[in-house]
Amino acid sequence: MHSLKKDFSEFRRNCGILLTSFVGMMFGIAAIPFYTLGVFAGPVTQDTGWTMQQFQFAFTFILLGTFFGPMIGHFCDRFGSRWVAILSIVAFAMSLILLGLVGQASLWVFYSGWAFMAVAGQGTSPVIWTHIVGRHFVQHRGLAFGIVLAGSGVFAAFGPRLASFAISSWGWQNSYIFFGLIVLLAPLPLAIIFLPSKGQSSKPLLRGETGTDVPGSALGKTLGQALTDYRFYVIGLSFLTIAFGVAGLISNMLPLLEISGIPMQDGVGLLGLIGIAVIGGRIFMGALLDRFWAPLIAAAVLLAPALACLLLIGGVSKGEAAIAILLVGFAAGAEFDIVAYLASKYFGLLAYGKIYGVLYISLFAGAAIAPPVFGAIFDRDGSYELLLYILAILFPIAAFSLLTLGRYSDS
Repeated sequence: MHSLKKDFSEFRRNCGILLTSFVGMMFGIAAIPFYTLGVFAGPVTQDTGWTMQQFQFAFTFILLGTFFGPMIGHFCDRFGSRWVAILSIVAFAMSLILLGLVGQASLWVFYSGWAFMAVAGQGTSPVIWTHIVGRHFVQHRGLAFGIVLAGSGVFAAFGPRLASFAISSWGWQNSYIFFGLIVLLAPLPLAIIFLPSKGQSSKPLLRGETGTDVPGSALGKTLGQALTDYRFYVIGLSFLTIAFGVAGLISNMLPLLEISGIPMQDGVGLLGLIGIAVIGGRIFMGALLDRFWAPLIAAAVLLAPALACLLLIGGVSKGEAAIAILLVGFAAGAEFDIVAYLASKYFGLLAYGKIYGVLYISLFAGAAIAPPVFGAIFDRDGSYELLLYILAILFPIAAFSLLTLGRYSDS
Protein backbone atom coordinates (compact mmCIF):
# COMPACT_ATOMS: atom_id res chain seq x y z
CA MET A 1 0.00 0.00 0.00
CA HIS A 2 2.83 2.36 0.87
CA SER A 3 4.44 1.75 -2.53
CA LEU A 4 1.16 2.39 -4.31
CA LYS A 5 0.85 5.77 -2.60
CA LYS A 6 4.32 6.63 -3.78
CA ASP A 7 3.37 5.73 -7.33
CA PHE A 8 0.33 7.99 -7.35
CA SER A 9 2.33 10.71 -5.61
CA GLU A 10 4.88 10.74 -8.42
CA PHE A 11 2.19 11.43 -11.02
CA ARG A 12 0.34 13.90 -8.82
CA ARG A 13 3.47 15.89 -8.10
CA ASN A 14 4.50 16.07 -11.77
CA CYS A 15 1.14 16.19 -13.55
CA GLY A 16 1.83 19.68 -14.94
CA ILE A 17 5.15 18.55 -16.42
CA LEU A 18 3.51 15.45 -17.89
CA LEU A 19 0.67 17.48 -19.46
CA THR A 20 3.07 20.06 -20.89
CA SER A 21 5.31 17.40 -22.41
CA PHE A 22 2.33 15.51 -23.87
CA VAL A 23 0.90 18.64 -25.51
CA GLY A 24 4.38 19.71 -26.61
CA MET A 25 4.87 16.36 -28.30
CA MET A 26 1.40 16.57 -29.87
CA PHE A 27 2.12 19.94 -31.46
CA GLY A 28 5.86 19.53 -32.03
CA ILE A 29 8.16 18.87 -34.92
CA ALA A 30 7.69 15.10 -34.68
CA ALA A 31 3.94 15.46 -35.33
CA ILE A 32 2.75 18.49 -37.32
CA PRO A 33 5.12 18.37 -40.36
CA PHE A 34 5.03 14.57 -40.67
CA TYR A 35 1.32 13.85 -40.30
CA THR A 36 0.11 16.82 -42.40
CA LEU A 37 2.59 16.43 -45.26
CA GLY A 38 0.28 14.30 -47.37
CA VAL A 39 -2.67 16.63 -46.79
CA PHE A 40 -0.74 19.70 -47.94
CA ALA A 41 0.80 17.89 -50.93
CA GLY A 42 -2.13 18.16 -53.35
CA PRO A 43 -3.12 21.80 -52.68
CA VAL A 44 0.49 23.05 -52.68
CA THR A 45 1.49 21.30 -55.92
CA GLN A 46 -1.72 22.35 -57.67
CA ASP A 47 -1.26 25.97 -56.61
CA THR A 48 2.47 26.26 -57.35
CA GLY A 49 3.02 23.85 -60.22
CA TRP A 50 5.76 22.03 -58.30
CA THR A 51 5.99 18.29 -58.77
CA MET A 52 5.12 15.92 -55.94
CA GLN A 53 8.77 14.93 -55.70
CA GLN A 54 9.83 18.57 -55.36
CA PHE A 55 7.27 19.18 -52.64
CA GLN A 56 8.03 16.03 -50.63
CA PHE A 57 11.76 16.72 -50.81
CA ALA A 58 11.07 19.49 -48.29
CA PHE A 59 10.59 16.86 -45.60
CA THR A 60 14.22 15.81 -46.06
CA PHE A 61 15.22 18.94 -44.17
CA ILE A 62 13.30 17.70 -41.11
CA LEU A 63 15.29 14.48 -41.22
CA LEU A 64 18.56 16.41 -41.54
CA GLY A 65 17.48 18.57 -38.62
CA THR A 66 17.69 15.59 -36.29
CA PHE A 67 21.48 15.97 -36.41
CA PHE A 68 20.95 19.02 -34.21
CA GLY A 69 19.35 16.76 -31.60
CA PRO A 70 22.59 16.18 -29.64
CA MET A 71 23.19 19.94 -29.53
CA ILE A 72 19.69 20.49 -28.11
CA GLY A 73 20.36 17.70 -25.63
CA HIS A 74 23.62 19.41 -24.63
CA PHE A 75 21.79 22.69 -23.97
CA CYS A 76 19.23 20.83 -21.85
CA ASP A 77 21.92 19.05 -19.85
CA ARG A 78 23.84 22.26 -19.25
CA PHE A 79 21.22 24.97 -18.93
CA GLY A 80 18.03 23.07 -18.11
CA SER A 81 15.07 22.33 -20.33
CA ARG A 82 12.70 25.18 -19.51
CA TRP A 83 14.10 27.94 -21.69
CA VAL A 84 15.27 25.57 -24.40
CA ALA A 85 11.69 24.33 -24.75
CA ILE A 86 10.07 27.77 -24.53
CA LEU A 87 12.39 29.37 -27.09
CA SER A 88 12.08 26.42 -29.44
CA ILE A 89 8.28 26.37 -29.21
CA VAL A 90 8.24 30.06 -30.21
CA ALA A 91 10.77 29.48 -33.02
CA PHE A 92 8.86 26.45 -34.32
CA ALA A 93 5.60 28.42 -34.34
CA MET A 94 7.29 31.32 -36.17
CA SER A 95 8.70 28.93 -38.77
CA LEU A 96 5.19 27.64 -39.55
CA ILE A 97 3.81 31.18 -39.76
CA LEU A 98 6.67 32.31 -42.02
CA LEU A 99 6.14 29.27 -44.23
CA GLY A 100 2.57 30.40 -44.75
CA LEU A 101 3.59 33.99 -45.45
CA VAL A 102 6.44 33.42 -47.91
CA GLY A 103 6.21 29.76 -48.93
CA GLN A 104 4.75 30.46 -52.37
CA ALA A 105 7.53 32.90 -53.36
CA SER A 106 9.71 30.17 -54.89
CA LEU A 107 10.64 26.56 -54.37
CA TRP A 108 13.94 27.49 -52.70
CA VAL A 109 12.23 29.93 -50.37
CA PHE A 110 9.88 27.08 -49.45
CA TYR A 111 12.88 24.81 -48.81
CA SER A 112 14.54 27.54 -46.74
CA GLY A 113 11.43 27.70 -44.58
CA TRP A 114 11.56 23.97 -43.97
CA ALA A 115 15.29 24.15 -43.21
CA PHE A 116 14.63 26.86 -40.62
CA MET A 117 11.81 24.77 -39.16
CA ALA A 118 14.08 21.72 -38.94
CA VAL A 119 16.59 23.58 -36.78
CA ALA A 120 14.20 25.83 -34.85
CA GLY A 121 11.85 23.02 -33.92
CA GLN A 122 14.36 20.52 -32.54
CA GLY A 123 13.57 21.74 -29.04
CA THR A 124 10.04 20.39 -29.51
CA SER A 125 11.27 16.89 -30.41
CA PRO A 126 11.20 13.76 -28.20
CA VAL A 127 14.76 14.62 -27.12
CA ILE A 128 13.57 17.45 -24.88
CA TRP A 129 10.28 15.99 -23.65
CA THR A 130 11.85 12.70 -22.55
CA HIS A 131 14.71 14.70 -21.00
CA ILE A 132 12.22 16.63 -18.85
CA VAL A 133 10.09 13.63 -17.91
CA GLY A 134 13.06 11.38 -17.22
CA ARG A 135 14.29 13.76 -14.53
CA HIS A 136 11.01 13.77 -12.64
CA PHE A 137 9.85 10.15 -12.85
CA VAL A 138 11.61 7.14 -11.39
CA GLN A 139 9.12 4.41 -10.46
CA HIS A 140 6.93 5.03 -13.52
CA ARG A 141 9.42 6.48 -15.95
CA GLY A 142 8.46 4.03 -18.71
CA LEU A 143 4.75 4.78 -18.42
CA ALA A 144 5.46 8.51 -18.28
CA PHE A 145 7.54 8.24 -21.46
CA GLY A 146 4.71 6.29 -23.10
CA ILE A 147 2.08 8.87 -22.20
CA VAL A 148 4.19 11.77 -23.45
CA LEU A 149 5.28 10.13 -26.69
CA ALA A 150 1.68 9.12 -27.40
CA GLY A 151 1.08 12.81 -28.06
CA SER A 152 2.28 12.45 -31.64
CA GLY A 153 -0.03 9.46 -32.10
CA VAL A 154 -2.97 11.51 -30.87
CA PHE A 155 -2.11 14.21 -33.40
CA ALA A 156 -1.91 11.51 -36.07
CA ALA A 157 -5.52 10.64 -35.26
CA PHE A 158 -6.97 14.15 -35.71
CA GLY A 159 -4.22 16.26 -37.32
CA PRO A 160 -4.77 15.27 -40.97
CA ARG A 161 -8.50 15.98 -40.71
CA LEU A 162 -7.81 19.32 -39.03
CA ALA A 163 -5.34 20.21 -41.79
CA SER A 164 -7.85 19.20 -44.47
CA PHE A 165 -10.54 21.39 -42.86
CA ALA A 166 -8.15 24.35 -42.56
CA ILE A 167 -6.97 24.09 -46.16
CA SER A 168 -10.49 23.82 -47.55
CA SER A 169 -11.56 26.80 -45.42
CA TRP A 170 -8.60 29.18 -45.67
CA GLY A 171 -6.11 27.79 -48.21
CA TRP A 172 -2.80 26.05 -47.64
CA GLN A 173 -0.74 29.14 -46.79
CA ASN A 174 -3.13 30.37 -44.12
CA SER A 175 -3.29 26.80 -42.80
CA TYR A 176 0.44 26.86 -42.03
CA ILE A 177 -0.20 30.12 -40.15
CA PHE A 178 -3.12 28.44 -38.37
CA PHE A 179 -0.90 25.63 -37.11
CA GLY A 180 1.74 28.14 -36.03
CA LEU A 181 -0.86 29.93 -33.91
CA ILE A 182 -1.97 26.63 -32.37
CA VAL A 183 1.63 26.00 -31.27
CA LEU A 184 1.72 29.43 -29.63
CA LEU A 185 -1.63 28.94 -27.92
CA ALA A 186 -1.34 25.32 -26.75
CA PRO A 187 2.12 24.15 -25.59
CA LEU A 188 3.68 27.58 -25.01
CA PRO A 189 1.49 28.71 -22.08
CA LEU A 190 1.81 25.27 -20.47
CA ALA A 191 5.59 25.39 -20.80
CA ILE A 192 5.73 28.83 -19.19
CA ILE A 193 3.50 27.75 -16.30
CA PHE A 194 4.63 24.21 -15.54
CA LEU A 195 8.19 23.57 -16.72
CA PRO A 196 10.63 23.78 -13.81
CA SER A 197 13.37 26.35 -13.55
CA LYS A 198 16.99 25.67 -14.42
CA GLY A 199 17.94 24.50 -10.95
CA GLN A 200 15.17 21.93 -10.82
CA SER A 201 15.38 20.64 -14.38
CA SER A 202 19.13 20.60 -14.90
CA LYS A 203 20.11 18.36 -12.00
CA PRO A 204 19.64 14.60 -11.87
CA LEU A 205 17.08 13.16 -9.50
CA LEU A 206 18.24 12.84 -5.93
CA ARG A 207 16.68 11.66 -2.71
CA GLY A 208 13.67 13.70 -1.71
CA GLU A 209 12.61 14.78 -5.21
CA THR A 210 10.61 11.65 -5.92
CA GLY A 211 9.99 10.29 -2.47
CA THR A 212 12.45 7.48 -3.06
CA ASP A 213 16.19 6.87 -2.98
CA VAL A 214 17.95 6.99 -6.35
CA PRO A 215 21.34 5.21 -6.48
CA GLY A 216 24.33 7.46 -7.11
CA SER A 217 25.02 5.64 -10.37
CA ALA A 218 21.77 7.12 -11.67
CA LEU A 219 23.78 10.29 -12.25
CA GLY A 220 25.08 8.40 -15.23
CA LYS A 221 27.75 8.64 -17.88
CA THR A 222 29.01 11.40 -20.09
CA LEU A 223 28.54 11.11 -23.85
CA GLY A 224 32.22 10.20 -24.19
CA GLN A 225 31.84 7.38 -21.69
CA ALA A 226 28.70 6.15 -23.42
CA LEU A 227 30.56 6.04 -26.73
CA THR A 228 33.01 3.54 -25.22
CA ASP A 229 30.19 1.27 -24.02
CA TYR A 230 29.21 -1.55 -26.37
CA ARG A 231 25.59 -1.16 -25.27
CA PHE A 232 25.39 2.24 -26.93
CA TYR A 233 26.12 0.65 -30.31
CA VAL A 234 23.84 -2.33 -29.73
CA ILE A 235 20.94 0.03 -29.02
CA GLY A 236 21.79 2.34 -31.93
CA LEU A 237 22.23 -0.37 -34.56
CA SER A 238 19.25 -2.39 -33.36
CA PHE A 239 16.90 0.55 -33.62
CA LEU A 240 18.34 1.80 -36.88
CA THR A 241 17.35 -1.62 -38.25
CA ILE A 242 13.94 -1.58 -36.56
CA ALA A 243 13.21 1.98 -37.72
CA PHE A 244 14.24 1.11 -41.28
CA GLY A 245 11.87 -1.83 -41.42
CA VAL A 246 8.93 -0.17 -39.67
CA ALA A 247 9.18 3.09 -41.66
CA GLY A 248 9.55 1.20 -44.90
CA LEU A 249 6.50 -0.95 -44.19
CA ILE A 250 4.33 1.99 -43.14
CA SER A 251 5.31 4.22 -46.07
CA ASN A 252 4.72 1.40 -48.56
CA MET A 253 1.76 -0.29 -46.89
CA LEU A 254 -0.89 0.94 -49.34
CA PRO A 255 0.82 -0.32 -52.53
CA LEU A 256 1.82 -3.48 -50.67
CA LEU A 257 -1.81 -4.16 -49.82
CA GLU A 258 -2.87 -3.47 -53.40
CA ILE A 259 -0.39 -6.04 -54.68
CA SER A 260 -1.79 -8.46 -52.10
CA GLY A 261 -5.28 -8.01 -53.53
CA ILE A 262 -6.73 -5.38 -51.16
CA PRO A 263 -8.55 -2.59 -53.09
CA MET A 264 -7.16 0.90 -52.54
CA GLN A 265 -10.30 2.18 -50.83
CA ASP A 266 -10.21 -0.67 -48.33
CA GLY A 267 -6.48 -0.19 -47.86
CA VAL A 268 -6.89 3.50 -47.02
CA GLY A 269 -9.45 2.57 -44.38
CA LEU A 270 -7.14 -0.03 -42.89
CA LEU A 271 -4.27 2.46 -42.63
CA GLY A 272 -6.24 4.31 -39.97
CA LEU A 273 -5.41 1.43 -37.64
CA ILE A 274 -1.77 2.58 -37.53
CA GLY A 275 -2.56 5.63 -35.41
CA ILE A 276 -4.55 3.54 -32.92
CA ALA A 277 -1.75 0.99 -32.69
CA VAL A 278 0.91 3.68 -32.21
CA ILE A 279 -0.95 5.18 -29.24
CA GLY A 280 -1.59 1.77 -27.71
CA GLY A 281 1.99 0.66 -28.31
CA ARG A 282 3.48 3.67 -26.56
CA ILE A 283 1.34 3.59 -23.45
CA PHE A 284 1.23 -0.21 -23.08
CA MET A 285 4.96 -0.54 -23.68
CA GLY A 286 5.69 2.21 -21.19
CA ALA A 287 3.74 0.40 -18.49
CA LEU A 288 5.55 -2.88 -19.20
CA LEU A 289 8.98 -1.26 -19.08
CA ASP A 290 8.38 -0.20 -15.48
CA ARG A 291 7.64 -3.75 -14.38
CA PHE A 292 9.98 -6.03 -16.33
CA TRP A 293 13.52 -6.12 -17.66
CA ALA A 294 13.29 -3.76 -20.64
CA PRO A 295 15.44 -5.68 -23.19
CA LEU A 296 13.31 -8.81 -22.77
CA ILE A 297 10.04 -6.89 -23.25
CA ALA A 298 11.55 -4.97 -26.17
CA ALA A 299 12.72 -8.15 -27.87
CA ALA A 300 9.27 -9.70 -27.58
CA VAL A 301 7.42 -6.62 -28.85
CA LEU A 302 9.82 -5.94 -31.71
CA LEU A 303 9.23 -9.43 -33.09
CA ALA A 304 5.71 -8.26 -34.01
CA PRO A 305 6.67 -6.67 -37.36
CA ALA A 306 8.48 -9.88 -38.34
CA LEU A 307 5.17 -11.72 -37.99
CA ALA A 308 3.52 -8.94 -39.99
CA CYS A 309 6.01 -9.49 -42.82
CA LEU A 310 5.18 -13.20 -42.94
CA LEU A 311 1.45 -12.41 -43.03
CA LEU A 312 1.91 -9.98 -45.92
CA ILE A 313 3.83 -12.36 -48.17
CA GLY A 314 1.53 -13.43 -50.97
CA GLY A 315 -2.19 -12.66 -51.01
CA VAL A 316 -3.85 -11.60 -47.77
CA SER A 317 -7.41 -11.13 -46.57
CA LYS A 318 -8.62 -7.88 -45.04
CA GLY A 319 -8.48 -9.50 -41.62
CA GLU A 320 -4.87 -10.61 -42.07
CA ALA A 321 -3.97 -7.16 -43.42
CA ALA A 322 -5.56 -5.52 -40.37
CA ILE A 323 -3.55 -7.75 -38.03
CA ALA A 324 -0.33 -6.98 -39.91
CA ILE A 325 -0.98 -3.22 -39.77
CA LEU A 326 -1.71 -3.36 -36.04
CA LEU A 327 1.50 -5.31 -35.42
CA VAL A 328 3.61 -2.81 -37.37
CA GLY A 329 1.87 0.17 -35.77
CA PHE A 330 2.36 -1.28 -32.30
CA ALA A 331 6.10 -1.64 -32.94
CA ALA A 332 6.24 1.89 -34.36
CA GLY A 333 4.67 3.17 -31.17
CA ALA A 334 6.96 1.19 -28.90
CA GLU A 335 10.33 2.00 -30.47
CA PHE A 336 10.66 5.59 -29.19
CA ASP A 337 9.62 4.50 -25.68
CA ILE A 338 12.18 1.73 -25.64
CA VAL A 339 15.12 3.84 -26.84
CA ALA A 340 14.36 6.63 -24.35
CA TYR A 341 13.97 4.16 -21.49
CA LEU A 342 17.11 2.16 -22.33
CA ALA A 343 19.16 5.36 -22.62
CA SER A 344 18.06 6.50 -19.17
CA LYS A 345 18.59 3.09 -17.51
CA TYR A 346 21.95 2.19 -19.04
CA PHE A 347 23.59 5.63 -19.27
CA GLY A 348 21.78 7.56 -16.54
CA LEU A 349 20.63 11.18 -16.52
CA LEU A 350 23.90 13.11 -16.35
CA ALA A 351 24.20 13.55 -20.14
CA TYR A 352 20.88 12.01 -21.13
CA GLY A 353 20.03 14.80 -23.58
CA LYS A 354 23.20 14.36 -25.65
CA ILE A 355 23.15 10.56 -25.51
CA TYR A 356 19.49 10.24 -26.48
CA GLY A 357 20.01 12.92 -29.12
CA VAL A 358 22.62 10.75 -30.85
CA LEU A 359 20.47 7.62 -30.57
CA TYR A 360 17.55 9.65 -31.93
CA ILE A 361 19.61 10.23 -35.08
CA SER A 362 19.91 6.48 -35.60
CA LEU A 363 16.12 6.13 -35.47
CA PHE A 364 15.59 8.84 -38.06
CA ALA A 365 18.47 7.63 -40.22
CA GLY A 366 16.81 4.24 -40.50
CA ALA A 367 13.47 5.84 -41.27
CA ALA A 368 15.00 8.21 -43.83
CA ILE A 369 16.73 5.59 -45.95
CA ALA A 370 13.81 3.15 -45.96
CA PRO A 371 11.47 4.72 -48.58
CA PRO A 372 14.10 5.06 -51.37
CA VAL A 373 15.46 1.55 -50.69
CA PHE A 374 11.97 0.05 -50.74
CA GLY A 375 11.17 2.02 -53.89
CA ALA A 376 14.34 0.94 -55.69
CA ILE A 377 13.80 -2.74 -54.92
CA PHE A 378 10.16 -2.52 -55.97
CA ASP A 379 11.12 -0.80 -59.24
CA ARG A 380 13.57 -3.61 -59.92
CA ASP A 381 11.45 -6.60 -58.88
CA GLY A 382 7.89 -5.34 -59.25
CA SER A 383 7.05 -6.67 -55.77
CA TYR A 384 7.99 -6.39 -52.09
CA GLU A 385 8.36 -10.11 -51.50
CA LEU A 386 12.17 -10.11 -51.24
CA LEU A 387 12.07 -7.22 -48.78
CA LEU A 388 9.47 -8.96 -46.65
CA TYR A 389 11.64 -12.08 -46.39
CA ILE A 390 14.72 -9.99 -45.53
CA LEU A 391 12.86 -8.02 -42.87
CA ALA A 392 11.41 -11.20 -41.39
CA ILE A 393 15.04 -12.14 -40.65
CA LEU A 394 16.38 -8.69 -39.68
CA PHE A 395 13.64 -7.88 -37.14
CA PRO A 396 14.44 -10.91 -34.91
CA ILE A 397 18.20 -10.26 -35.15
CA ALA A 398 17.73 -6.65 -34.06
CA ALA A 399 15.28 -7.64 -31.33
CA PHE A 400 17.35 -10.47 -29.83
CA SER A 401 20.55 -8.40 -29.90
CA LEU A 402 19.00 -6.29 -27.12
CA LEU A 403 19.22 -9.32 -24.82
CA THR A 404 23.01 -8.77 -24.69
CA LEU A 405 22.61 -5.46 -22.80
CA GLY A 406 22.79 -7.02 -19.34
CA ARG A 407 21.82 -5.41 -16.04
CA TYR A 408 20.84 -1.76 -15.77
CA SER A 409 23.63 0.62 -14.79
CA ASP A 410 21.46 2.17 -12.05
CA SER A 411 20.54 -1.09 -10.33
